[in-house]
Amino acid sequence: MPNTAQIPLSTVRFWAWLDTAVSWMPALPPLSATFVSGLYWMNGLLGGTATPPAFEPIHLVFVSLMGSLVSLWCYVRIRHAQGWMAVVDGWARLWVGATLVWFLLIGGAPPILWLFVFTEWIGAAAQLRAAYFSKAA
Repeated sequence: MPNTAQIPLSTVRFWAWLDTAVSWMPALPPLSATFVSGLYWMNGLLGGTATPPAFEPIHLVFVSLMGSLVSLWCYVRIRHAQGWMAVVDGWARLWVGATLVWFLLIGGAPPILWLFVFTEWIGAAAQLRAAYFSKAA
């Protein structure tokens, strides 16, 4: 069982602020296409495709909804940080990372998403370690 009392609230807030740095742009519908273009630009710097595929409005709806939900979760973790949030966020990061790996391995996802897998799993390890493997456990 996780010991959520030993998780520093600064850990919860740190990962929420990091997520905020990434999620604010897709959360705003007028900027969601710019966010996708930026991802593909970075992908191009790594030798991949630099031009995003054509996005219909329905695609951008889901980009914006994702950004909105992540932003809301960030706000809650920053404003009302509690240890259990690190456990929930840690397990969710493992799931998100695994989902990204799935799409990267079946093809079609831009390789820049490996960066997101890395950051998701680092965030999961940091938060779950604090809950399951601390000295007080």
